[in-house]
Amino acid sequence: MAGPGRARSLRNAACVAAASLLFLAFKLAEAQYQLQSYDVARTTYGPATATFYGGNNAEGTSGGFCGYENPFTRGYGVYTAAISDSLLANGLNCGACFEVMCDWDSSDYTTQYCYRGQSTVITATNLSPPGLNGEHHFDLTYPMFTKIANMIAGRIPVQYRRVSCVKQGGIRFTIVGNPQWNLVLVYNMAGDGNVYGLNMKGSSSDWCWMNRNWGENWQSSAVLIRQALSFKVTTGSGMTKIFYNVADSNWQHGQTYEADSNF
Repeated sequence: MAGPGRARSLRNAACVAAASLLFLAFKLAEAQYQLQSYDVARTTYGPATATFYGGNNAEGTSGGFCGYENPFTRGYGVYTAAISDSLLANGLNCGACFEVMCDWDSSDYTTQYCYRGQSTVITATNLSPPGLNGEHHFDLTYPMFTKIANMIAGRIPVQYRRVSCVKQGGIRFTIVGNPQWNLVLVYNMAGDGNVYGLNMKGSSSDWCWMNRNWGENWQSSAVLIRQALSFKVTTGSGMTKIFYNVADSNWQHGQTYEADSNF
């Protein structure tokens, strides 16, 4: 029978071996992101279209492609949108923030129904179909759409640009799974908002690369029970920050842990 030290070495070796495979998957995802990065990262306005869903309380917001489950309990509220995959990039850009405004002077229709000079900032939390002609598309909550246009407009041309996310409190990590498998949801992330890479370590283990399972859910087979947890987060623009000891050694699956800082 292997002793504790031997078992720990085996777990770390398994983590390193898994990391080499996951690194390849990450590089493939990175390549896809880079192909679309200009449209996603642009800080000058570009063209898109927008619609809305739900009513005043934005019913229909729960669930979704990014894994946030209920954006209200996650702190996003009605300031969310489903965006086309040309921007969401298969979930790589979940959590990114965009400023959206109606393209007011594009037609007589927009000058009639759009609100000139009004914009709204949203967080991408779900996937929507593209525009009718394949354009980038934002499906806004009703409260967000009616900040920039009369609801009668229905579908409007918009201008959008990437902006920095502003969040209250620290970045948060919800951990579910079992002793041999961890699935971590990252949310309430300021700055870029989108997670491009995630590493996880215990207080007595090495850093372990995590694979994106879906949306903003990242997975690892590292066994980290009874170890304090730290996370290394890399954003869509390549910025990396370490959040030490986010959860103490008594952490449990099914709980959310908040770092004492953010981006």
